[in-house]
Amino acid sequence: MFADGYPFMLLSQGSLDALNKLLKEPVPVNRFRPNILVDGCQPFSEDLSTEVQISKFTFAGVKLCSRCKVPTINQDTGIAGPEPNDTLMKIRSDKVLRPNKKQQGRIYFGQNLVCKDNLTQGNGKVVKVGDPIYVLRKTSTAAEAAA
Repeated sequence: MFADGYPFMLLSQGSLDALNKLLKEPVPVNRFRPNILVDGCQPFSEDLSTEVQISKFTFAGVKLCSRCKVPTINQDTGIAGPEPNDTLMKIRSDKVLRPNKKQQGRIYFGQNLVCKDNLTQGNGKVVKVGDPIYVLRKTSTAAEAAA
């Protein structure tokens, strides 16, 4: 089984910064492997996005990204530890974010996306660093987001 079931993962710098403020040793973004990293928004605001536009592409927010053990592995040394998952369990678990839903002991960090456009006919459409991101639709709370 592949741990990554979706082609795109959206994470905000604000979310990473908020997490790192709680950790004794900050972790780099490569621990989470997002391929779309946004800045200039509130921490965890990506939880609420159900449809975003970047360049000429529209992406659907499919579900909150439940995290595996990979974020606990230092990408430079290959050594695993308990963080950042221990801290995420306290602030980003299904128990915290979705208290009225069935509990599965998961932690969430980021949003899984799919592209709604036909990618086989690019016609010069490109997503590049610095492109603005527009939230077209969103849900009210993380508890309402699919997970």
